Amino acid sequence: MLARIFLIASVFAASPLDAAEPPITSATFTLDGKSIVVGSQSGLKVYALPDLAKQRTLDTSLTHINDLAFSPDGKTIAAVGGQAAESGDIELLAWPELSLVRRQTVGEDLLYRVAWRNDCEMIGVAGSDHSISLLDGSAHIVHQLEGHSQDVVAVAFLPDGYFVSGSRDSTLRVWQQSSKDLIRTLNNHTNEIHDVAARPGPTKPPHVIASSSADRTVRFWLPVRGRLMRFAKLPSAALDIEWTSDGAMLVAACADGHVRIIDPDTVQIVRDVEVGNGWLYTIAISPNGDDLFVGGVNGLMQVVKIR
Repeated sequence: MLARIFLIASVFAASPLDAAEPPITSATFTLDGKSIVVGSQSGLKVYALPDLAKQRTLDTSLTHINDLAFSPDGKTIAAVGGQAAESGDIELLAWPELSLVRRQTVGEDLLYRVAWRNDCEMIGVAGSDHSISLLDGSAHIVHQLEGHSQDVVAVAFLPDGYFVSGSRDSTLRVWQQSSKDLIRTLNNHTNEIHDVAARPGPTKPPHVIASSSADRTVRFWLPVRGRLMRFAKLPSAALDIEWTSDGAMLVAACADGHVRIIDPDTVQIVRDVEVGNGWLYTIAISPNGDDLFVGGVNGLMQVVKIR
């Protein structure tokens, strides 16, 4: 069954490893799966699939682009980054018009991650000023939360009124959305957090999240209950993780240039694909679950068939 679902058979396209190219740090598929928006220090660009032909370059004032996310309704792109030690900024761009809806400065240092709530009415951003900021769907700041002792590098919403943050202080924190109260601190990781991802599936609890860390593990949690379920040990740290759309598998982009697909129930690596010879910073899975985009060092871009 696994072999049928995850037959990673071919690479559609790859960019040459040109040392002059900045790393690809973020990517998000359009809702129809026909294009992908990619971010790097050279800006925001839109590519067509499957051949990664460049369609256009988007106007942005973000010097660093660390993360991108389409709103669940596919109408708005959120891009976060900013200028190190100066400002953390978010831009909202209308899709497909690609006009700027709003630009908002959130803090005095870079923003690392952005996540939309399923109803499109709340945005969470994680920043290097140790805070998590909650914004409304138009990117106006609603609330800022503190508690982590180092940079906050990941944020994920759960469907039952909670959200989770991950930090370089090696902890995950579980927050209640309405009260903004800290519910749990999860401190089983032994090194800094890299990413957090909520498992798609039923809207009723208990809900599962995955977290990746520099301790070279991916851990699976029932976060509201504060329970570590199990963990997978990896040959190299996962820098970015994403669930398949059915929640059956977790895909990890690793620092050794490999993409690894993990069964969350057995914590076995069911596929290991060598994509490059350096850090892979970002992955995105197409809406139909067939294709995986991978971005990494030296402008590396690949689209891999995963089903």
